[in-house]
Amino acid sequence: MVTHSGKTLGVIGLWKPEPFGGIWTRTSHNDAKLMNRLVSLVRTRLDERTWSREVVLIAILLLLCVTLFFFGLGTRPLWDIDEGMHAATSKDMVLSGDWITPTFNGENFYDKPILYNWLAAISFVVFGFTEFAARLPAAILGLGCVLITYLLGRKMFGPTIGFLGGVILATSPEYIILSRAVVHDISLVFFVTLALSSFFMGFTSGTHRKAYLLLFYAASGFAVLAKGPIGLLLPSLIIGLFLVLRGRLNFLKEMHLGWGILIFLIIAAPWYILISLSNSDYASYFFIQQNLLRFLSQEARHHEPFYFYFPVLLGGFFPWSLLLPLALLRAFRQRQEVTEGTVFLVVWFGVVFLFFSMASSKLDPYILPLFPAVSLLVAKLWQELIEAPTQQLRRGFLYSFIPLLVILPLGTAYILIFPLTRLNFKYGIDLVRVNYLVFSLVGIVAISFVFFFKKHYRGFFSGLVGMVVIVILLFIILIVPSINPYRSTKVLGKKLDQIMAPGETLVFFDKMKDSALFYTNRKALVLRTPQQLRDYLALNKKVFCLVERKHYNTLEELGKPAYVVDQEGKTSIISNKKLF
Repeated sequence: MVTHSGKTLGVIGLWKPEPFGGIWTRTSHNDAKLMNRLVSLVRTRLDERTWSREVVLIAILLLLCVTLFFFGLGTRPLWDIDEGMHAATSKDMVLSGDWITPTFNGENFYDKPILYNWLAAISFVVFGFTEFAARLPAAILGLGCVLITYLLGRKMFGPTIGFLGGVILATSPEYIILSRAVVHDISLVFFVTLALSSFFMGFTSGTHRKAYLLLFYAASGFAVLAKGPIGLLLPSLIIGLFLVLRGRLNFLKEMHLGWGILIFLIIAAPWYILISLSNSDYASYFFIQQNLLRFLSQEARHHEPFYFYFPVLLGGFFPWSLLLPLALLRAFRQRQEVTEGTVFLVVWFGVVFLFFSMASSKLDPYILPLFPAVSLLVAKLWQELIEAPTQQLRRGFLYSFIPLLVILPLGTAYILIFPLTRLNFKYGIDLVRVNYLVFSLVGIVAISFVFFFKKHYRGFFSGLVGMVVIVILLFIILIVPSINPYRSTKVLGKKLDQIMAPGETLVFFDKMKDSALFYTNRKALVLRTPQQLRDYLALNKKVFCLVERKHYNTLEELGKPAYVVDQEGKTSIISNKKLF
């Protein structure tokens, strides 16, 4: 609409100013058609430019994820512990044809739900029993979660923050590790993020609300298949608290609960029903022991203090974690102007962090579902620095990064003066290569802060991203090959497979090396005490056992001859008789 002297005169295209007098007069029909065509052309060009820009942003995210999650994905053998166990479980599923009850080492495996095993099993069917196939679902889920984070940030704050949030998530060390490993946690993160993003889209959208909300229920169903009841409990707590804080509990009436519950049950319930019908001990073990008691019991495995996740978040989300206190502080200080998106992200972060901090059983990956939320909160801070920097914000960034500027040089000096020889002894890491890695890190950080002090904030951000990418690639290329013999029993397992009779059991002392089971298709026995090992070596037939180097003193104390057949890293194959 066009106004003159406070009065509405008409729609652009029907009214135009005189060339010299500036007085609005009615246009001819042809002029109106021409003006409308010009307006339409301008809008089309703007839409094309916006779309082209977003295509570039998405392409950069894809390239970043492919580099960090897929590079060398199949070059590393499966590591002990957990990777070999989960891969072997999925392999057994394919070989046995039983896709309901997972098994490991010949026994029913109830510790984890089925979703990641299904995905890995499908990958095995397509690509064969390889390391790449075992890890491929994790890499795809990691990439997918980054794209969902981009779309959520785009909806909340615009494409720039969505893009920055996706980059920050993709370059978080713990997120990278779990997007390259055979573990179940990344599937939970993907579907919880999809569920919460779908809810927020439905909550804030006037159109397609029902579709978004029904997608929320579907994603919650898959989250429960990924990690159990926590897949529904976390989104429910976050959404409930968010609606209370916004005074919108009445929105529950618009959430299509009837259809939603039906969709959720159709996805989540069948497998739990089938496995419970096939195994009467499943429900009590999984729901009571593995979930309820591990949350409440002080005697649960992996018991840690309340503050356990503070250093975990600092390291797992580094270097972006240094900015998280500033991001939260600014969100609370600006609470009068805070958007629904910011409230939702803060609640998301707070609920997940506090929930797992209160749990008795704690492990590093448990808090991974909060990473998309904190990525967008920190991205909002970066967007403000890049597009509207203030002296106060610059000072906040500088103070936030002081730990990095202090610890990194001191840590480098410490490594040079006191070489980390234990890394070589325990993991076989070449200390010269560690120095290359550290010097690269110091150099890139120094360059990044040059950009900061020159007020080139895009360069500063890009430098920190480059630091993570280069360090990860150097770690994969330089460090991982030397660690492999210390973290995997692939080579020794295959050696045993050649010299042992078909169907014979692998024997381990102290703890099982699960990757050997994946590579040999054999079952395993673990000898827990020196007396059990003594009795085993006393058998008349030739026997073999996998023993770690730290237990050699135990062998000497047994007084039984033990011959080393082969060794790699910190593990040896021993026998009670000479091989030849």
